[in-house]
This record gives sequence, structure tokens and C-alpha cells, in this order.
Amino acid sequence: MAKSDTFASVRRALIVIVALGLLAGATAIAQTGSGGDAYELQEPSVTSTQVLRLPSDSDCVRFTRATVRFLPPPGAVFGVLQVKADGREAARLTGVPRAASTTIRLSGARTTVRVTGTTLGGQVVHATRSYRRCGDPTARARPRATPPPSEVGGGEDG
Repeated sequence: MAKSDTFASVRRALIVIVALGLLAGATAIAQTGSGGDAYELQEPSVTSTQVLRLPSDSDCVRFTRATVRFLPPPGAVFGVLQVKADGREAARLTGVPRAASTTIRLSGARTTVRVTGTTLGGQVVHATRSYRRCGDPTARARPRATPPPSEVGGGEDG
């Protein structure tokens, strides 16, 4: 009896070990098959409207910063993403395989934002927006400082 109990225990242990091994293997296969590495996937065709998101450029804007978002589809890896504000480089991202964003400062009364990106496969996307700052409605025109009165005369009466 003792011998058969030991045999049954060993048999159960082997079944559990084999089951765990199969489960671990299935999990590894599922992870590589579903998402995969963006660098190993075939690059899909991309468009600027699909990948780039900039804030709206309505009549005027009250914000002083703008967040540029990049949403590449799986397999589209961007070697370079460049954001320029008024011709100056505001941000540069390299090797972007998935969603990313950058926040830039809008300077002056009018700022033109240009975004350009190139995938590792050579596809180019670009977008341009111009932002005009709204005047501050709460600010009132300050009265101009009047110069001190000039003195006329200065001589003695007489």
C-alpha cells in the first residue's frame, strides 16, 4: 500500500509539472503572437491625419502651451519626429514605436507650429497649425502716465 501511495504522489507531481510547463509555453506564444515587437511588424501605410494630433486652431486661443500627440499604428516606427514653433525646434523625438506626446510653449501673439515625422520605412507625415493668442478680456487699457507739468516762466515779477 505504501508503495502505491508513493507512486500516486509522484504521478500527480509529474502531471502538475507538465501542466505548468504547457501553460507557461502557451502564455509565451500568446504574448509574441498578439502584440509583438513594433520593430518586427510590417510597416503599414500611414497618413498625417491618422498619426498627428494638434490642438484646434480656432479664431484665437487662450492657452500658452500646446500638446502635440503622435499615435502611430502598430508596426509604424518613427525614426524622427520633429516639432518646430516659429521655425525653431521645440522638440525632437527619435525611435518612436508607439503613442507619444510633447508639450511646447506658444510664444508671442502668433505662433506657427510645424510637425514632421519620418518612419523607418521612409514614409513622411507633416502638419502645420497657426495659433493666434486672444487678447485678455479682463485687462483694461491702462491710462497713460501723464508727464509732470512743465513750468512756464520762472523769472521774477517786476
